[in-house]
Amino acid sequence: MKTLVSPGNAICCSILSVCGIIFLTLLGFAFDARVEVLTEFVTDPDDPHATASACFTAAIVYACFLAFCGCQSLVHKFNSRHQIQL
Repeated sequence: MKTLVSPGNAICCSILSVCGIIFLTLLGFAFDARVEVLTEFVTDPDDPHATASACFTAAIVYACFLAFCGCQSLVHKFNSRHQIQL
C-alpha cells in the first residue's frame, strides 16, 4: 500500500481535524440555538440557521479529512510492521 502523506502530517491533520469538528459542531449548535452573544450585534449574520448549517457542513468536511488522515496513519503502521528490518 502506498501513502500520500508522511506519518507526522497524518497525525497532525487528524488532531487538527478532531479539534475543528468539535469547535464547528459547538458553534453550529450555538448559532442554531440563537445564542444572544452571537446574534445580537449589527455585524452578526442575518440568518443564524444558515450559519449553523454552514458550520455543520464544514464539520463534515473536517470529518472527511479525519477519515483520510486516519487511514493514512493506519497504512503507515501496517507498512512499518511488515517491512524487513536489517
